[in-house]
Amino acid sequence: MSLMKDNVLLCLDSFAMEKTVRMLSRFRNNNFAICDELLLPLGAGCFPLGAMINHSCDPNCAVTFVPKTLNMEFRAMRSILSGEEVTQSYGSLDELLIVVDVALPRRERHQRLQHKYHFTCACFRCLQPLEERESLDANLDADVNGVVQEKWTEDRRYEVELALAEANAVTSAVPSETEVAVHQELCIAALQRLAQVQSTLLHDHSIARLQTLSALFSAEMDRGSVKEAIGYGEGMLEFYRRVYNLNHPMTGLHLFTLGDLYRQLAQVGITLEQSRMKSWEYFAEARRILRITHGKQHRLH
Repeated sequence: MSLMKDNVLLCLDSFAMEKTVRMLSRFRNNNFAICDELLLPLGAGCFPLGAMINHSCDPNCAVTFVPKTLNMEFRAMRSILSGEEVTQSYGSLDELLIVVDVALPRRERHQRLQHKYHFTCACFRCLQPLEERESLDANLDADVNGVVQEKWTEDRRYEVELALAEANAVTSAVPSETEVAVHQELCIAALQRLAQVQSTLLHDHSIARLQTLSALFSAEMDRGSVKEAIGYGEGMLEFYRRVYNLNHPMTGLHLFTLGDLYRQLAQVGITLEQSRMKSWEYFAEARRILRITHGKQHRLH
């Protein structure tokens, strides 16, 4: 009788363990990155109904979360035709921080989707030939001659990687407390050199150039250099408008930041009227977009 009891408990334990492993595996592949209003990840959550919405690299919906309840919301970024599938862009938070940003080159998006979700996206954007001028993916990882990264020569690959490595050697260094300001200047100078080299090696639409602009934008804001930050921010906005949906939250948030920078510029009297007009223009457009993606009741609206 005791032996039978032990066997029953063993079976129950095995079943429980098997079920637990199955559930955890599903969680890893179906969870979502819970993001704050600025789209910064806070953690991960499992939303069964949300997981039923398929991925597209040109989604018609943005995913946001209600701040107090963290309820998941799908908000249409454009008119959705009757019978058209509702889609989202997959992104989840785990130890690998697998996020499928639709601004990434097609090759990298597909690699991330395969690694995490085990499928190849076949949305209209991914099926559109890269050679077509209307393709959002054209030249995202191309060199200055329009050659995609996987077809680069060894010399081209070396030139690009060397420039990036030289910048990383400076920006990844950890300064002492007394050297923070000096290190900040060195980092900005290194990033500016990288941007200059990339302008001679990479296509204007290259995601790598956007990443460098973004790093310079953040560095100049940290330093309090408003005018310089605006210059880099305008370059980022041009990229966002080209790659993202007209009403994408990333564009809305960036416009909000740029509007605030122009407001600061106007406050110190630099190109007063022009800066004030730009500030109003960008705030108005940001408000319109964020009203769509975050809702009328959201504090960003």
